[in-house]
Amino acid sequence: MIHQFSRRSLLQAGLAMGIAGVAAGCSTAGSGGSGGSASVSGATHMVAPVDGKLIVGLANGWAGNSWRSQMVAEFKYAAENKFADDISRTIITDANQSVDQQISQINDMITAGANLILIDAASATALSGVVQRAQEAGIQVVSFDNAVESEYNIIINTDASEFGQIGGEWLAGVLSSGDEVFMLDGVSGTPIDSSRAGAARKALEAKGITIVANAAGDWDQAKAQAATANLLSANPNVKGIYSQGGAMSLGAIEVLEQRGLDVLPIPGEGYNGFLKKWKELRDATGWDSIAPSQSPSLSVTALEYGIKALRGEDPGQSVAVKLDVIDKDNLDENVRPDMSDAMFLPTSLPDDILHDLFG
Repeated sequence: MIHQFSRRSLLQAGLAMGIAGVAAGCSTAGSGGSGGSASVSGATHMVAPVDGKLIVGLANGWAGNSWRSQMVAEFKYAAENKFADDISRTIITDANQSVDQQISQINDMITAGANLILIDAASATALSGVVQRAQEAGIQVVSFDNAVESEYNIIINTDASEFGQIGGEWLAGVLSSGDEVFMLDGVSGTPIDSSRAGAARKALEAKGITIVANAAGDWDQAKAQAATANLLSANPNVKGIYSQGGAMSLGAIEVLEQRGLDVLPIPGEGYNGFLKKWKELRDATGWDSIAPSQSPSLSVTALEYGIKALRGEDPGQSVAVKLDVIDKDNLDENVRPDMSDAMFLPTSLPDDILHDLFG
């Protein structure tokens, strides 16, 4: 079944990720499926322009955290509102971290006559074959967040190294040469984790900060709590903690508070739970931080560029999206004390949708 959503279906969905199956033989005016290479002017990341309303697929490699759930909600709302005149229906899938399942789901989108497929990939490399297959069928492919390393798609992304550099430089700036810190990493082996951690490490070491240990927190609050507890016991003299995720930063702060310790300098992310804790500590003690943020509305940016490409605008094969940065000057305008910890800022969703999802 191809999922054609309504405002009511978006509200009812909440944070749950619906998996929409697709049926063979569906088509639309100007549909893909030309049966041969549709690149234009030799640009393999582009296909021939399409008129009329579009079928748009969102192939999500994983729906296991609130960032991904919000990312899909942002996509749904934009497709139904901002881009309603361009889109006839959407197809949304969740591969549950299975590369084979995501490949199968993308193949189903191709068969269903999708014009545009957006991908948050389960693998940067293993999807290259199906991405090329889609492009050669005249379907525009755009990948984002965890992007596909293929010349046959447009890549929309923030710079993970910049994320690590911002947090690392801020932490180094509030410490002194010779101070010790430990690092809370993301999911080991992922490109985002490697880039963020590498850039942060470089920024810290350039200022003479000693990194005594690191542990994977998987961008998860509970895992970061356990890692912080172990690392603090082994390294009681650290003067700061580098964390590359807001939920991990919040988990680390909670451990410090539980032990009756002063809250060390820790950079974060635009995760509302972290921002609320930052505001609470700032108001009580003057504690400060910084939060580079890759907004879940990156899916909306990917959708916008995909539609422009199908209307004949070539953005280039890779588009760099500027990171949002929350600091002491704009914390109050971003934090949402009336919402749950789980949401991410900034967001393109209006308040009525946010209250339904996160109120």
